[in-house]
Amino acid sequence: MGASQSARCLGALDEPEKKLKAPGQYERLHDDAKRVTAVNTFEGAKFEVAKPLTPTFALNHNFWLGGSYYPNANQHYKFGATVGDNERVCMASLDQYGTLEGQFYGVVAGALQGKFIFNLPKDPKGFVAVLDADYGGATHSAQLKVAQNIHGVAGPHCGCAYMQAVTPRWSLGGEGACALAGPSATASFAAKYAGKKWTGVAAATRSGSGAIADQLAFSYARVVSPQRVTLGAELVVQAGGEATYAAGAEFALKQSRVNVAVDGNGKMASVVETQLSPAAKLTFSADMQLGYNDAEPGKHRDHFKFGYALQIGQ
Repeated sequence: MGASQSARCLGALDEPEKKLKAPGQYERLHDDAKRVTAVNTFEGAKFEVAKPLTPTFALNHNFWLGGSYYPNANQHYKFGATVGDNERVCMASLDQYGTLEGQFYGVVAGALQGKFIFNLPKDPKGFVAVLDADYGGATHSAQLKVAQNIHGVAGPHCGCAYMQAVTPRWSLGGEGACALAGPSATASFAAKYAGKKWTGVAAATRSGSGAIADQLAFSYARVVSPQRVTLGAELVVQAGGEATYAAGAEFALKQSRVNVAVDGNGKMASVVETQLSPAAKLTFSADMQLGYNDAEPGKHRDHFKFGYALQIGQ
């Protein structure tokens, strides 16, 4: 191979590093770290059965014994249906307490996508809905949002977000939201660095609402072994000086996935998932927290929670 050919090959290898890449939506900036540090544990036994009826339509049944999303309830049943193709997906479910949930995702036109998510409980006053329009360009992304009853604030909300890649590694962006019933506004700005093996995010939030405090948020995720071992950490510092933090690790084995995390309150959580077959997955969940609590000095009690789930179908 001649010198000119070698130079062209080296240039082709370096070319992707010189190009700006799409940074992703602003609301998903911390996902790399949260996927590791936010372990989704549960209590009791879950059984989920999914049955595809056609290539684009499937039904599923979800049973939860010994636990529930509702207080003072130790059992839960949910019936759901999914319709989708390569461009659109619609999911809906109804549980035994009369709560109706729906999620709709789809391509509107070209790079413009939309999603609509809602939760309608038995009491209509608890209705929650989010409608988004997402645009993903070659080097930037934008989002418009209209919502009802979110972030613990009743009434309608609206917001917008924008992210721009400024170098092959760095991207900057911001988000603004307004609660129309207040009215009150929230603004946040963030910077993200995406290296070959790690990503880091720093974000600052300024709020005019008492429901969301002013804060600084930092997240870090590192790939120790590609598709094998990932580490993550998060730190959130409130305006008053209070801080919360969490660290976790994810281990992907041949047929299993192990996720462990610990936070600043002493809570330790773990989830183990194993693929029994292409259509069956078994999950074990456990978390533990020591009972020390400054707010309630006379109520020190350790907390333990265990659960397992069996999922059948695709």
